[in-house]
Amino acid sequence: MIYWIWLGKVPGIGVNAQRALLDYFGSPRAVYEADISCYRNVRDIGEKRAIALEESKSLEKAERIAENCGRCGISLMTLEDDFYPEIAKSLPDMPTHLYYKGIPVRDSTGVAIVGARRCTHEGKEQAVRMAEQFAEKGIPVISGMAKGIDSYAQTACLLAGGYTVGVLGNGLDICYPSEHRLLMQRIEESGMLLSEYEPGVRLRKMYFPRRNRIIAAWSREIHLIDAGSKSGSLITGEAGIRYGRKVFRDGVEIVTDHGDLTSCNSCKTLAEKDL
Repeated sequence: MIYWIWLGKVPGIGVNAQRALLDYFGSPRAVYEADISCYRNVRDIGEKRAIALEESKSLEKAERIAENCGRCGISLMTLEDDFYPEIAKSLPDMPTHLYYKGIPVRDSTGVAIVGARRCTHEGKEQAVRMAEQFAEKGIPVISGMAKGIDSYAQTACLLAGGYTVGVLGNGLDICYPSEHRLLMQRIEESGMLLSEYEPGVRLRKMYFPRRNRIIAAWSREIHLIDAGSKSGSLITGEAGIRYGRKVFRDGVEIVTDHGDLTSCNSCKTLAEKDL
């Protein structure tokens, strides 16, 4: 656990660089124990990153994070774990490790239901109905635990006895929005909470699209409900198309041969994004 966390905290070493290092050395511990001359041999690392790795040879920060995880009941999921779904970890931009609380299962992938925070009554009913149907079929519901469509879908899934994955854009010791504390607790008890951020990290605007790409990666298909032109859930739809997922908007499948909904002729209203 310590070495995975260390690798993720080296300045300037993003997901692509982490994966390149793991491909070359085989494990995060081997990366830590290597020297700068070895780092220079890794593709896409370069001198600046090689120096950053060499100058970051301390486990102190990683150990503090691990201790905080232990206090908060948070565990680490890595590329080596069987319950990190293959359809997610095979994507090159997925994190090498994720923090989770709750009950990991062999395959937690399912169907994403995301949408507007201020949704219509019809949109709420659609989200609830779909979540109940998926739960009854044993298909996990994936969402972001946000107000509106997300929370209605995940609550309905739980009430129907289903399994749901809540992907957060902050540390799992923080409940956002705060009024969803009970929902968060119930997801932890019978589903799974997931984040790429360690304990103590508070939500920032830039974290929403990163959170949404994980929702898309964990989903075999994505349903956008009441997603207007300023809905952040459109980011999830774009990511889903890039990943080859089926994406539906209010029940109609979005068909495009590229991953950018903002330039899709059939989706002009998706051009604006409010993250």
